[in-house]
Amino acid sequence: MGRKSVVEFLKSKPFLEQVKVMAAVFFAIVFASSIVLHCATRHNKYLTVPDFSGLDLQQAEELADDYGLQIAISDSVFNIESKRGTVLDQYPRKGANVKKNRRIFLIMNAINPEKVKMPDVVGVSLRQAVAILESQGLQVQSINYESDLAANLVLKQVFKGKIIAPGKEIYKGSSVKLILGKSSDQSTMVPSLKGLTLQQARKKSILSYLNVNKFHFDSTVQNWKDSLKAVVYKQAPKDSTYSTSGNSVELWLTVKRDLNGQ
Repeated sequence: MGRKSVVEFLKSKPFLEQVKVMAAVFFAIVFASSIVLHCATRHNKYLTVPDFSGLDLQQAEELADDYGLQIAISDSVFNIESKRGTVLDQYPRKGANVKKNRRIFLIMNAINPEKVKMPDVVGVSLRQAVAILESQGLQVQSINYESDLAANLVLKQVFKGKIIAPGKEIYKGSSVKLILGKSSDQSTMVPSLKGLTLQQARKKSILSYLNVNKFHFDSTVQNWKDSLKAVVYKQAPKDSTYSTSGNSVELWLTVKRDLNGQ
């Protein structure tokens, strides 16, 4: 076939039609392959992380197995309000999208927390009592009053509803109730608690002779770790007002809310 004949053939309608068909088939194969690859990649890439909170280690391992994930203990702390040996927090959080075999890091509640001896705070001022208890790793949960001439001095120290004697061993991190003397109706100024964590707000309230018995976390608080860093954005009664000593302050806490946007 001469050069002229080849050129004419390449320009011919049958040849161009074949080229179009071949091109269409080629692009169809490429497109189909990309879809299959994308689906396969997406399948491998995205697994929804389940909620491990409250599970013991065996339960957490079984759940991770079911989801094609792995777990690792990143820390162990003690939270007296949670069951010992259970998951307090996790990373990544529940609902996150992760790859298959991704390792989920867990924070566990200690099984054998440290014990400390209960100090003797009877007869001292509230401020002294708080300092002594904190030096032992203990906290003041709340204060109550009884009629007594020793105004605002500690009359009794109570743990789990019973008088606790000095030297008695209790778990570090435990909270103690103090009974104070009250000679007459006493009032106190409500402090500003805005921007404080729950623990900080509780301590500041106690030192102002008030309790924190009610508190609310908003939707930004998703787990135990969030609850530790959440801060007060609203309180009742408002600060700089007066309340009877021993009364309660109600708190609302958040992780992300703009504290100046009330």
